[in-house]
Amino acid sequence: MIAMIRKFLDLAGERKKQLYLAWLFQALTSICEGAIYFMLFLAIKDILDGSFTREKLIQYSLMFLVYTVLHFVFYYFTIAKQRPVSYAMMRDERLSIAAKIKQFPLYYFTKDKISQLTSLFTTDLSFVEMNIMEIIAGFVSSMIMTVVFALMLLSVDWRMALLLFVGIIPGYILYQQFQKGMVQLGEHKKNAQVAMIDSTLEYVQGMETIKAYRLEQSGKLMENQVDGYCTASDRYESTLMNWSMGYKICLNLGLFLSLGVGITMIRSGSLAPATYLFFAIMGIIFYRPLEALMGSFAMMNLANASLDNIAEINNLPTENEKQVQVPAYNTCACISGAVLLQADVRFENVSFSYDGKREAVSHVSFSAKPGTITALVGPSGSGKSTLLNLIPGFVTPKNGRILLNGKDAETLKHSDLVRHVSVVFQEVYLFQDTMMNNIRMGNQSVTDKQVIEAAKKAHCHEFIEKLPQGYQTVISEGGASLSGGERQRVAIARAILKDSPIILLDEALSSLDAENAVAIQKGIEEMIKGKTVFLVSHTLSYIQNADQILVLSDGVLQGCGKHDELLQSVPLYKTMWEKEKSIKSWKL
Repeated sequence: MIAMIRKFLDLAGERKKQLYLAWLFQALTSICEGAIYFMLFLAIKDILDGSFTREKLIQYSLMFLVYTVLHFVFYYFTIAKQRPVSYAMMRDERLSIAAKIKQFPLYYFTKDKISQLTSLFTTDLSFVEMNIMEIIAGFVSSMIMTVVFALMLLSVDWRMALLLFVGIIPGYILYQQFQKGMVQLGEHKKNAQVAMIDSTLEYVQGMETIKAYRLEQSGKLMENQVDGYCTASDRYESTLMNWSMGYKICLNLGLFLSLGVGITMIRSGSLAPATYLFFAIMGIIFYRPLEALMGSFAMMNLANASLDNIAEINNLPTENEKQVQVPAYNTCACISGAVLLQADVRFENVSFSYDGKREAVSHVSFSAKPGTITALVGPSGSGKSTLLNLIPGFVTPKNGRILLNGKDAETLKHSDLVRHVSVVFQEVYLFQDTMMNNIRMGNQSVTDKQVIEAAKKAHCHEFIEKLPQGYQTVISEGGASLSGGERQRVAIARAILKDSPIILLDEALSSLDAENAVAIQKGIEEMIKGKTVFLVSHTLSYIQNADQILVLSDGVLQGCGKHDELLQSVPLYKTMWEKEKSIKSWKL
């Protein structure tokens, strides 16, 4: 319990005072509730002793009224404080995690990790938000009520009270055994849930292919994962139910033992029948807070698991944020009128591995000057995209170093580094916002006129104008309503607006037809003047005029030079060029 409260307090941040106040009201509510039962106990005791009078009736009634009113008042403030604090805390935590996610390296976002993050936001944070305050409040209330009842019972007859307590010890032992098993079952349930979310996302995202090929069995994996989650949930709930029943049996053994021994004590004259009746009634009431207390422990296991999942995300390492500024080199005027840096980029014996075993890039060295185009070619999986991701620091070298204007990139503040790099990815994501704002993401300070100017250069102005509200048209999530070529042109418009000294084009022409590709090439030519450009393309004819071409295979640099030079010196490049020519000449 203490460990869980500490984890919860870690999330509270500046809201700890509000949290303490909510718990104080909860404690006062429980004390008033205990006082009401204590008044009832005193009244019954006076009745048993034969000392109950009219004056005491009035006295007890007034005190009962006062404690009932106080109980209501404190309960109101408990509810008024608990829920808002819980919501506010989880709002802060959601925003904090969302901000932290932006700092994770790109290779973190695998399918499994995305499913884990989805589960975190949909399950863990929601569970903590809805239940954690009630769990702690229930624990506090049950603990206070248990102590109050125990003291009342001990004051009447300690022998009968101890007999009632007998069932608590085996009940606690049972709980300890239960807790160990429930942790494992809870983890299994969590993993099953993540797997279910993963398969569901895959099923939904692949629906186009499923419908096109009538893949009736395509949902089988999702069905299996749903069944797996249901099985894990049933096992968890059935174990919880079995433990609950076992715990109640342990408690009732104490009650049955006390009542059985009580009858013997009445026969021997050592126990008054009225006292026996009192324990028979109060014994049943006494077990209620005990059951609630153990129920709180059971819920704590779930809360602990959710808090651990939240802590796991919070403890993940983020990208480098060292406080060194990008060094000055030369300056160039850009479209917005601002002054940006030019960039001299140098790789020195750079290696990188995603898993620490196989190197995606191995001992790569080259340099790229401002105003030049460096093309990256090679088979799929050769390391082109990895090398591209190394430049803006999306991933960092395991060996070697990357120099920007002679300065080690790892010593630079990552936010500053990224600010000086424009990227057009192969897979373009558009946000559920206006087309104007989607393009303006490249530079938030530009005017509408500058956005339109960039769109014209990227050759997306024409199709934007044909949208229902033009530039104010709200795009569906992911840009699903646009073609791949249209999304890519919007991404190029973003890059034009950002006007960074380093430009990365990852298959920027892959989704364009020949006519649009030619038009976009002209826009790119305007955009890259004086810039350091890195271009990945599987189509060699697009990059044959590049200042230098890097040929990669299995992460190893096979050669570097111009098109004609590589045809003579690098067999792999020659083979790729001949295959491309044969494909272009192919006819039905």
